[in-house]
Amino acid sequence: MRKLFVFAFVFLASCGGPEFAVKYKYVPPADNRVCLETCDKKFNACVEKCSERRERCLEKVRKEAEQIYREQLREYSKQVELYNKEIKNYQNELLSWNDKFTKLYKDYRYFDAVCRRTKDYVACNRRDELRELLEDLNDEKPKKPVKPEAPSFERILARLQASCNVDCGCKDIYDACFTSCGGKLIPYKFCVKNCK
Repeated sequence: MRKLFVFAFVFLASCGGPEFAVKYKYVPPADNRVCLETCDKKFNACVEKCSERRERCLEKVRKEAEQIYREQLREYSKQVELYNKEIKNYQNELLSWNDKFTKLYKDYRYFDAVCRRTKDYVACNRRDELRELLEDLNDEKPKKPVKPEAPSFERILARLQASCNVDCGCKDIYDACFTSCGGKLIPYKFCVKNCK
């Protein structure tokens, strides 16, 4: 009975165009089963070795992630301490700013009302001065400090684990062995995304 193996590769088309995948139909030779069994063994050995290498890598990066996380926690603790000081200063500055703004705005509204009612030059002039002062004061409004973000062990680990996802070339080894045994790889292309 003939075995049929199918592997897929996705080729991305440019900017929103259709995406295609190429699959290979593996047509084994009719009379070379022993050779193909060798290919299977080589492929399985490669996959097992690759899996072991990945497991070792995952173990290593987990320890590395724990160390990075501890360092980031220490740094985060310092940042939180600094943030707490900054937030107290900010709250005090904001209270002072609000007092100034409230007083100026109250004066502005008074002179604005007098200017509208009487068209008095002095009142209108004072209103314009107060408007400018309010605009300047608005530009000086204290900025709230940014709260530091707590480190995430999961994010650190996920970033480091990405380096463990390595293609060991097992498929290429199998393909070379398969064709050397007299097998044929027949490619066929089909649309997988943005098809019309």
